[in-house]
Amino acid sequence: MNLNVTIAHEHKLFRSGIKSLINNMTGRKLSSGKEYSRYNIINDVSTPGELVSTLTNNDIDILLLGYSLHTDENKNSPLASMDGYNLVKWLRNKYPKLKIVVMSPHRHASLVRMMLAAGISGYISMDICDRTLERVMSTVLNNEVYVENDLMRSLLNSHNNTNEITPKELEVLRLLCKGLSLTKIAARMNLSIKTVSAHKLRAMDKLDVDNDCQLYFLLSRSSLFDIRL
Repeated sequence: MNLNVTIAHEHKLFRSGIKSLINNMTGRKLSSGKEYSRYNIINDVSTPGELVSTLTNNDIDILLLGYSLHTDENKNSPLASMDGYNLVKWLRNKYPKLKIVVMSPHRHASLVRMMLAAGISGYISMDICDRTLERVMSTVLNNEVYVENDLMRSLLNSHNNTNEITPKELEVLRLLCKGLSLTKIAARMNLSIKTVSAHKLRAMDKLDVDNDCQLYFLLSRSSLFDIRL
């Protein structure tokens, strides 16, 4: 029994590295008693459009999904400009049986919690070793959720922190870092411009910054998001 895997990430070199790790994996028995001989990689993609095409035309068991993909604001399809949280929500609704493992350099507790609430099966950093990746994949195939130990500790430690940035505030910051205006963010998140502005201001207050320059400087120094200039 082979299990089909698709890799979606904006960087080709990273996709190649993950493919190499998976190709060296051996099969093992699942909790259901079924055995699989190997993982079969069905395409590696860099855009939401390529991803949806692959999922539509193939029976995929596991999706290893980068949090950010190459997007195109000029395409007519809403999927062309969709990545991150909104893409995960769309995929969960469209492909409910798909096991989604998010691969991200972002380790903020709010982001991890937001992804788990959206229905992902796993959340991992981008510097994991081959043994960890194999453990992740076997875990999610057994219908369990995998989160790395240090990320889980971060979730537990921040659970009662009232100053923690909320998932929506975090998503507004992420889209700002991608260069989107408040108007475009409002359209993408299906919120009013006033609400988006309020999320931004509350996040700035929690981060103790007074203006956009200080905000972008802090986010670039923290490496929470990629600042695309």
